[in-house]
Amino acid sequence: MTKPIKIGVGIFVVVVLAGYFGINFATEYVLPYSPIRPGRCTDDGGVLTPSAAGLIWKSFDVTVEDTIQLRGWFVDSKLKPARGTIFLLHGIASCKSTMIPTADLLTSSGFNCVLYDSRANGESGGINCTFGYFEKDDLSAFIDSAQSRFPDSGPYAVFGNSLGAAVAIQAMERDRRLVCGVVESPFANLRDVIHDYFARMFLIRINSIPDRALTFTEKIAHFPIDGVQPAVSAKRVTQPVMVIHGLEDKHISPSYGKLVFDNLRSREKEWLPIPTGDHYNLRKVGGEEYKRKIVEFFQHHLLAAT
Repeated sequence: MTKPIKIGVGIFVVVVLAGYFGINFATEYVLPYSPIRPGRCTDDGGVLTPSAAGLIWKSFDVTVEDTIQLRGWFVDSKLKPARGTIFLLHGIASCKSTMIPTADLLTSSGFNCVLYDSRANGESGGINCTFGYFEKDDLSAFIDSAQSRFPDSGPYAVFGNSLGAAVAIQAMERDRRLVCGVVESPFANLRDVIHDYFARMFLIRINSIPDRALTFTEKIAHFPIDGVQPAVSAKRVTQPVMVIHGLEDKHISPSYGKLVFDNLRSREKEWLPIPTGDHYNLRKVGGEEYKRKIVEFFQHHLLAAT
């Protein structure tokens, strides 16, 4: 073997070993944290507040697991008496402020709204997002507190976007105090959507890499990845549900939202596809019809529960 060939082989071996050890390091110490440690959206720096939107509100915080404080707002209906209370759940790396336009729409239509930062998001405590595994119980804790602090605030419903949609479906499976729900852009199961996330990040789909990383994620955040499957939870949801999904959504496939919808046991359910909608513009491109359908859905089903 000539010297140039030996050098070339040596470089190749070094590159392969570096790649091998690099991938192993990333899958154990970097990639496991990527899904569960979202960036913090806060209410500082000019982010919309209830007061700036002309809403009447009061602080509404709840402590879960004895140590994690979830920061929220109880926003009063602009019409009296209120027709019920709707919990508004934001997406990942987002915060309660992003739900203020929806709160404005719904309070103008006669509903109280509760907006709160999900654990590990916004101003709330906690360091790990578990995509509904623990968050579904957080929503139940908010309902408990609402019943105690605001005895006339029922009946209760939920509106969730993306992560919030997944939480809503899992919560409705277990908590029948949620008499109906509207969910936007839900994923069907956590493992598949994380596979999609890594494929977008690295421009290649090699599911074995995120799967190995997820074994460490489970240990870090203390929850089973395959325990988060909204499409499976939907099979045990009997309350009325409207599922909204943008047909141009590149982050969460509309096929996932349709699977959740198809699996619902609800006798009254609605599928609302937004043809030009992506993951972030449903309210904008859906326009007045989108708003009208949401309001009418809640008016019909919350009124029926009173």
